[in-house]
Order: sequence, then structure tokens, then C-alpha cells
Amino acid sequence: MPIPLSSERIQLILDDDPLGVAALTHYAAGKTVCSGGRQHFLMRLPNRPSDPVFLRAVSEVEANEQAAVFTVADDSGDYRARVTIRPTDEGLRFHIEASAPEPIWMVEWKLSGLELHEVVVPALGGQALGANMPAEQPVAYKYPFWWNAQFALGEIGGGDGLWLRTTDAEPRFKLLRVHKVEGEEDLFALGLGFEADAPVTSPTLEATWTLDGYSGGWQAPVEIHRRWLEGTFDLVPYREHPHFPEWADRIDFVLEIWGMRKDQGRPGHTFADVIERIEAFADKHPPERTLLYLPGFAEGGIDDKIPDYEPGPMLGGRDGFRRLVDRAHDLGYRVMIHTNVLGMTYSHPRFPEFEQYQVVDPFGRPQGWGNDLDGDWLAEPYFAYINPGAEAWGELMEQTLGGLIEDFGLDAVFLDQTLLAFNDSRGPNFVTGMRGHIERLQRAYPGVLFAGEGLNEQVLPALPLAQIHGLDSIAEVHGVEGATPWRRVHPVSTALFGTYTKFVAHLLTKHPTSAEFERQETAYADLGVVPALVLYRRSHGLDGPAVDAMLDRADRLTSDIPAPSDS
Repeated sequence: MPIPLSSERIQLILDDDPLGVAALTHYAAGKTVCSGGRQHFLMRLPNRPSDPVFLRAVSEVEANEQAAVFTVADDSGDYRARVTIRPTDEGLRFHIEASAPEPIWMVEWKLSGLELHEVVVPALGGQALGANMPAEQPVAYKYPFWWNAQFALGEIGGGDGLWLRTTDAEPRFKLLRVHKVEGEEDLFALGLGFEADAPVTSPTLEATWTLDGYSGGWQAPVEIHRRWLEGTFDLVPYREHPHFPEWADRIDFVLEIWGMRKDQGRPGHTFADVIERIEAFADKHPPERTLLYLPGFAEGGIDDKIPDYEPGPMLGGRDGFRRLVDRAHDLGYRVMIHTNVLGMTYSHPRFPEFEQYQVVDPFGRPQGWGNDLDGDWLAEPYFAYINPGAEAWGELMEQTLGGLIEDFGLDAVFLDQTLLAFNDSRGPNFVTGMRGHIERLQRAYPGVLFAGEGLNEQVLPALPLAQIHGLDSIAEVHGVEGATPWRRVHPVSTALFGTYTKFVAHLLTKHPTSAEFERQETAYADLGVVPALVLYRRSHGLDGPAVDAMLDRADRLTSDIPAPSDS
């Protein structure tokens, strides 16, 4: 007999075999969203993660209007999962209890056969995957790294849709998969994976998620999740954040001027060059509304000799950097330097001391940043990722950044790679450690703005200002699929996080002379992101229609900023 399970907004009818989906109906839309679909379950093991164990054999089925409970197993019966699906006020709640004769790294669930117009994901700054997404290009997002909030929306038209969601307050690594099933190119499949905390030693793993319907457009479920976030993480609007200085509220433009170019072995700008640029730009836009951002101010360029940040001798050294900061302040600018939140080069003299804190993934591999320098698809090592939760790292960075802040009177420090999230096998919890590390710096220097790269739910309370990802025009920089006709920028992330974080353009924003600039700036404008003029070299100009258009947009953003107080 078919198994009907009904919540307030959707009804799921399972076949006699509960892996089969006879119908999934959205009540308000009066539409069957899935007919003849299927549930899929599998396990992944740490010693063979690419060789999944498929759980296809169904047994021990118990069902009534209150719940459906069944067991799925592999052919041997040794790898098993007990699945419960129960109607609740929040939709249909799924719960899985998996067991195996060896440690389990991940369990995955998938529902295929969904008739959706597009899938909206709060990932990489906000994306939507259209119905013309090809079957041969699946997309996967990891939470909380690129998948920044615990839900995905499947729009079915007329403001109605499906809502796949989890609500874990504690950091838990998860995977969202969106793809088309081969042979069913008109139908979507949505999948969730749940990862065991490293080190992976347990032969059991449990997970819970919900599937619900929504009406009133994508904004309706986003608002529900926003309220959950606010209560769960004690969030306050960024203007009320204790470490968001008043001057930052007036910022409506970023002037980003690159110093040392590591890839070229010479400066894009010396400190004297930067002074000339900011003096000229002061005639174009009010300096008190402009954040001067300085990547490559340190000796060999971005990430060279990190975490040391000695102002580059080829740029003008400490004296030249002091003259630059003083001149910027005289003009009314606020100054932000570029640093990395967790990087230490392997050649750093203190690396042997800090190697014990390097991130080690669930498979025992030390982690760091690398570049493929010789085209063999293997990244040569560049710098190590140090767990930001390590107390010794916090002490080192507080001293290092504090010295720069005090010596030069800096207003802000950019912490690159704050959105990273790793399942560290040997250190403290990486995700809570990242948030705690940022908060430690804020407590040590409460008048300084610490900004981050990207955003996720777990680090959100600590970052009242962040650069945004998710723009198709920078996709190739971050190794994702790139610009496609079926993948577009979507405001879901800025709608979710924008109350609590002020978003500015990304470090690698194109200069107006780039062929990619117009598409990138259009996306930034659509999302309401503070614009940036990025000057990578002296030949990059300050003038032109594109710059004027950005400045006009900045003026419009300023109209939403309250007037400064008299204090």
C-alpha cells in the first residue's frame, strides 16, 4: 500500500517500496512536484571515499499517518541505515541512523525526479541554478565553506517552492548536491551529505533534515531562516556590532591599490605611487567615504613570508609606509591592510614550531594552499593552513597584527580566507576556532575594524564587514564551474546576511579595462555591494565612464546611511 505523509504545506506519498516516490505535492500551488521519483541512500568510508556503499535493500517497513520507518542496507546487510520520516510543523522531518562494521565518513540522501524551475542556494554569495542546467554538470557545495547557510530552495513558479533545510547550531560539515539525472534532463535531484567529525572513528552516524513547502516567494523561507539565525547566534545589526566603528558606516567605496606583485617580482605601485593615486582620487570622491585597501603592502607581495608583514623595501619600507598612512589620514581616508587569517609559509623560521597546529583532514593529509606551477594538475605547496583555534596562533597573530596597528595607526585589517572551514583531525574545532580567533583580535583592538573574505553562518557573528563571493565573473578564480547560461547570481545571501554584515566587493575585482568588468559590476550593483576600484598597476586609470558609474552608485548607497552623530 502507498504510504502518505502530510504536513501543513506538502504531502509525500511513498510507494510500497519506500524508496519510490509516487507523488510529492505542494498544497498551496496545487501542484505535484515529483511523480515517480526516488530516494537514494549511500555511505562513504574514510579508507575508500570514492567507492560508496549503496543502500538499496529495504526491510522492516513500519508506516502510518504519523511516520514512516524503514531500514535500507547494502547486499551484505552489514552496512545499514534506519530512516524515519515524520510530519511536523516545520514540514517532513527525516532522520537517519547509520551503522557499519567500520568507521563511517559520510552518509548521503538524494531525492530525484523534481520538477523545478530553478534551485536557489546561499552559496558563494548567492546563486541560482536554472532548469537548463545540463545533466553532465553536477554542482556540489560544502557547508559551511562554500555553502554558507543550511538550506536550498527549489522554485516551482508563482512564488511557491520546496525548501530543504537543516538547523544545526553547532558546526557540522555537510554537503549539498544539485544535479540532473541522466535520462531525466527536465528533472532535478537534490541531495544532502552529512560528514562525521574528524578524526573519523565511529561506526555510527546520525543526521536530521526537513523538506517543506513555501509560498510568498523565496524571501519567505529566507526570512524564517534569518530569524532562526538571529536567535541562535545572538546576532545584532552591523551598525550595532561592538566592533563596527562609526566611520565604517560611512564607507561607500573601496579604493584598492596593489603594491608588490608576487607573480612579477616588482611593485604594481610603490608607497609614493599610492600617495599620488589617493591625492588624485580625493578630487573624485570624498576620502572620508573611501576605504583605502592595500594588498601587497608587505615585503614580497600577498602571502609572502606570512605571517610576517614587514612593509616592502622595494615599495618604500617602513618610513615610506608611515608616510603613506599619515598622508591618507590627512586626506580623510581610512586605511586597511591585507593579511591572511591562518597562513604560514613552509619556509617561515617558526613553521617547525607551528607544524603541530597545521590542519589535517579526515584522511590524514596536512592541508595548505598550493599552486600548480608546472601544469601537472598537482599543486605545489605554498603555505600551510594553521588551525585558527590554536592558542599559540592567536598569541602570534595578536602580537603581529597588533604591532602593525600600533606602529602605523591602521584603521582596519583584512583577514583573507575567513570563510574556510575544515574538518580537522587533530586540532580544536576549526569552525568555532575561526570565530573565536577573530573575536580575540577584536577584543585586543576594539577600535579597529577586522574584515573577512566571504561569510557563513558560523563566522557571521564576528564579521560586521566582509568581501562577497558568488559573482560569475570571478568564478574561474575560485575553481568553480565558471560562467554558464544556467548559473546566475542571486540575492539570497545578501538578503539573509545583509542585516548583520556590510558587503564590499571582492579582492580580485576586475579593473574597468577588463572584458569581465561590466558583468561583474552589474552583479555587484544588483546585490547592493559597496563598489571597488582595483588598481593592479600604474597603467590602470582612475577615470572613465565605468568609474563614474561606480561613484554614482556609491552616492546612492550613501543615501541609506544615517548621518554621523555629534560624538
